[in-house]
Amino acid sequence: MLHLLNDQQKIKVIKEYRMRLIVVICWLIVFISLVGITLLLPSYLSAIGKVNSIKNENLQKENSIQVLNSQNFKDKIKKVDFNLSALKISVNILSPIEAYDKILISLPVGVVVDRYTYSLVDNDTASISIDGSAPDREKLIELQNQLKLNPEFSGIDIPITNFAKKIDLSFSLKFNLIKSTKK
Repeated sequence: MLHLLNDQQKIKVIKEYRMRLIVVICWLIVFISLVGITLLLPSYLSAIGKVNSIKNENLQKENSIQVLNSQNFKDKIKKVDFNLSALKISVNILSPIEAYDKILISLPVGVVVDRYTYSLVDNDTASISIDGSAPDREKLIELQNQLKLNPEFSGIDIPITNFAKKIDLSFSLKFNLIKSTKK
């Protein structure tokens, strides 16, 4: 039937068929997209809900662990402080509980202390060692800077081995506690 038409009419008919084909293809793409979005939407929403619930659970667990660790250490430090006062040891530096409180104040969010050791060197000096974990390198550097701001702490250097990983860093710090300004 197309052969019965003249050249101008043939060109018009071919253009019209192409236009109709393009319109049908566009509608087909829109239909497939809508069906795909409709079918994937429930799984997407449930995945978002699961991710949010897992994040909330992890945050609650992290907070409870940090509170437990802080409380356990405070109890141990209070016991050591009580034993020192019972022995009538007179020193010119901060007591273990006071030093631990200053370290806790210096801790950035996310940094957890797992072990704290306080050793008396002489009447004017004590050695402190803390082990713990930090979420990333920046928090570990922030801890070092916060501790350096305290004039009673000296020799605070983080070993390079503590920077081996980018996240979930385990660290070990040893530094000195020098003579206090308190009377």
